[in-house]
Amino acid sequence: MPAGRRGASPENVLVLRLGNVGDTVVALPAFHALRRRFPEARMTLLTSPTRRGAPGAREVLENDDTFGDLWIYYEDESQRPDFLRGLRRKIAEARIDLAVALPNQLSSPRSLVKYVLLLASCGVRRIEGFTLVRRGKHERPQVERLAELLAPLGADGIEALPWLRPNAAAEEHAATLLAPFEGRCLIGMHCGAARPANQWFPERFAALGRRLADDTGAAIVLTGGPGETALTARLAQEIGAAALDLAGKTTIGELAAAALRCKLFIANDNGAMHVAYAAGAPVLALFSARFHRNVWYPYGPASRVLRAEIPCSPCHADTCPIDARTPCLEALSVDAAYATAMEMLTKNGD
Repeated sequence: MPAGRRGASPENVLVLRLGNVGDTVVALPAFHALRRRFPEARMTLLTSPTRRGAPGAREVLENDDTFGDLWIYYEDESQRPDFLRGLRRKIAEARIDLAVALPNQLSSPRSLVKYVLLLASCGVRRIEGFTLVRRGKHERPQVERLAELLAPLGADGIEALPWLRPNAAAEEHAATLLAPFEGRCLIGMHCGAARPANQWFPERFAALGRRLADDTGAAIVLTGGPGETALTARLAQEIGAAALDLAGKTTIGELAAAALRCKLFIANDNGAMHVAYAAGAPVLALFSARFHRNVWYPYGPASRVLRAEIPCSPCHADTCPIDARTPCLEALSVDAAYATAMEMLTKNGD
């Protein structure tokens, strides 16, 4: 854009990345590439975990020094004129030289235009990343697509895992929580999901947990958020003495540390799945077919995905419109999950 502040070596960089835990985790390689590209710049993240109380960038980035500041807002305030005036003033006062957007797969043109106009009105003249997904690239992994948006800036792509490193306090707390099964093989399970269409059936998780515990002698570590304690309590009861219920007892960093102590971490398509592989744990992910293949899959060679293709995929529905027993999840059997889990455990030395 003409006039305004611009330059090859920006002093103040604003990054726009909205979403919850998984949305933040898949953007970590892009965040880190920007930091490597502009090591002296002050970097600020503008983000929203949508609803209040939902974890997001603040929790994921707790032990990450990429950003000097986080500007966080919520869905209920985003349309208020006083909020928008305050945000405009904040951006203008920060003297942003470069704004970088890392939009999600389904970001709308209207949303991107709104941010371009906001930034331009604040004097920002160098703007990158405001790109929609092109036809034919809907199955590109989100991690790779976000990193590719930085190519015009000369950023250097995707770093090797791990991307998320728990601090010493998180490691210590995880060790304390797992102490009852010290010395045993640990298999993690995160059985909840934000969307019903992403949640494999609890009775199948319980059957899988019992079978793995009986056949391998492993302890089954159940993780979950504060809203998933009833689910994990039920599963712990059904799995029996081999289960350890940690739902509501871990921060994001502590969840990462606990996952790292597991020989395998089994999860639905959820934020915990992203945290686990980003920390370096091997993940078996159970995916519905509601979205395009690959986009949100766990990244890296240590993880595997089970997914069944059906004619109505992708539907993008949060709740299956066909059947309460989501057909693409119904097609994922306990036998298939068990066989894949055993292959992964054998590969990992058990």
